[in-house]
Amino acid sequence: MRTSKYGVVAVAITLALAGACGTNTGGTTSGSAEDALSSENCADPAAVTEEITDELVVGISAALSGPAAQAIGQVLQGAEARFELANQNGGIDGVEISVIKRDDGFTPERAKTNVQALIDQDQADVLSTLGGGQVDAMSDYQNEQCVPLLNAISSVPKYYDPVQFPWTTQDLPAASIEEAAIARLIEERYPDGVEVAMASNPNESGQAYSEAFEAAIEGTDIKLVKNEPIVDPATTASTLEATGAKVLNIGGIGTDCLSMMNAIGRAGWKPELVIVPSNCTDAKLVFEPAGEAADGVEILRWFKEPILEEYEDDEAVLEYVDAVTAAGADPKSSYVLSGWAMADITVNALEEAAASDDGLSRIGIMKAAQSQDYQAPLFIDGVSFSVDGESDPFGIESFRPYAWNAETKKFDPVGEVISAD
Repeated sequence: MRTSKYGVVAVAITLALAGACGTNTGGTTSGSAEDALSSENCADPAAVTEEITDELVVGISAALSGPAAQAIGQVLQGAEARFELANQNGGIDGVEISVIKRDDGFTPERAKTNVQALIDQDQADVLSTLGGGQVDAMSDYQNEQCVPLLNAISSVPKYYDPVQFPWTTQDLPAASIEEAAIARLIEERYPDGVEVAMASNPNESGQAYSEAFEAAIEGTDIKLVKNEPIVDPATTASTLEATGAKVLNIGGIGTDCLSMMNAIGRAGWKPELVIVPSNCTDAKLVFEPAGEAADGVEILRWFKEPILEEYEDDEAVLEYVDAVTAAGADPKSSYVLSGWAMADITVNALEEAAASDDGLSRIGIMKAAQSQDYQAPLFIDGVSFSVDGESDPFGIESFRPYAWNAETKKFDPVGEVISAD
C-alpha cells in the first residue's frame, strides 16, 4: 500500500474560487478536513462505518444516450475493464466490485435524480460521474448521505475543498494547475517574454482556464494581449490573428480544440506555439480530423499511451491493452484510457481502505481517497496521483509536453516533465 503525501504543495494555486461552496455538506462549514470527514455529520452514521463484505457497488451517473454518449461510453468501457481486472485478481480483499450505471444524458438535472436512486435504491457504496454540472447537481445529497463520490471526471474549483465537500473527489487536474504548467512551459520557451492570445469557451470550464492562466502569468514577462470567447471559431481566429501574438492558448473542451485548429488552418494563421488543454487529448476525435492544421500543436499529458512509441513495450501499457481489448474497447482511445485511469485510482483507494483501521467501509474508503500518493502504473515517470485532504487535494500536478505529428499521426515528446509547483 502507498503512504500519504506530506507537506503543502504550492500548487494550491487552487482554482480557489473554492470559497464559494454548496450548501448541504454534512453540516460542516469550517474547520479541518479530518473533522469534516466524520460519520457524526451523516444522515445514517452507522451505515458509514459498516464494513462492506459481500459486494462493493459502484454507482455511475453518465451519458448513456445523447450526443456525448459515444465518448463517455468509451470512458466507461475503460473504467469497467479496470474494475473487472481487480475482480479477476481477487477483488478488494475478497470483495467483488459490481457496477450499476444510470443514464443522465449529460444533463445535471437527470444526474441529480440518478444520485438519489443510486444511493436509495441501488445501495451504491461509492459513486462516480462525468462532468462538472453533474458533480454540482449530485454533491449536496451525496455529501448529506456520506456516500463517497470518487474521482469524478471533472475539475470544478469548489469541489477540491475537502472541508466543504468532504465526500467528493475529482479526477482531472484543476485548471489552475494545468494553466500554471502551461505558463511555465511558455516561460521556458520564451525567457525574454512573449505575447499570448487566448481562445476560451464561454462556459464555466473555459472561464476557469482563462482566469487560471491570467493568474498564472502575473509577475511574469508573458503578456495576454487578447482573450476571445469561442462562439464562432472563424471569427475568434481572425480576431486573435490580428493581435500578432506568437502563442495561442486554447482553453476549452475537445470540440473547441478541433474547431479552433480548423479555423486557424483555414485562416492560414500559424502561431509559433499553439497549446491546448489536456481534455483535448484524443487523437482520433480531435487531432486527426484537423489534418495539417493540428501539426505541431502541443498538449500536456500524464498518461503512458499505447500510441506513443516509447511505451509500446511498457508492462503496464501491455496489461492495459490486453484488458481493454478483451472488453471490446479500443486501447488507443484516450477516452478509454481516461476511464481506466479513473478506476485504477479508485481501486488503489479501495485497497488502501481495506488495509486500514477503518476497513472497507464508506469512511475508510473516503479517508484513503483523501490521502493517496500513488504512482499509477499508467502514469508517466515523474507524475503521480498525490492528494492530502489537509493541504493538497489536487491529485495530478505534473505533466509532460507532447506535439502532434500530422504525418505520423502520433504525439512526439517535446520536453521533460513540468511541475505546476
